[in-house]
Amino acid sequence: MKNKILIVDDDRLNITLLQFGLRDKGYEICLANDGREALKVVVQEKPNLIILDIQMPNMNGFEFMNELRETPDGKIPVIMLTANETMQDVFFMEGVRGYLVKPVNMKLLEEKIVACLN
Repeated sequence: MKNKILIVDDDRLNITLLQFGLRDKGYEICLANDGREALKVVVQEKPNLIILDIQMPNMNGFEFMNELRETPDGKIPVIMLTANETMQDVFFMEGVRGYLVKPVNMKLLEEKIVACLN
């Protein structure tokens, strides 16, 4: 069975790049454009991992993390995407398993995914 990854980002270009890059690595991909939509997708799709942008409309990445923790699916590992390199301490306090600075280096992302799923 393929590992399923939920990509949550409001930037269509980021979604497209991540989606095709990860599908080529054999992952099943599901998508959401903001945190609210992502909460619904988590319930429906049961992803093994979430790749989450911070800055999104309707519900940002931190709000999503708070809501996710309150659900039965709250233990899904999360890799955060950010344009801000100085957020590392905040991410780990929020329970994030890893983070990457945009633009995303696909090789580093793959390494973080493998580490989170093992």
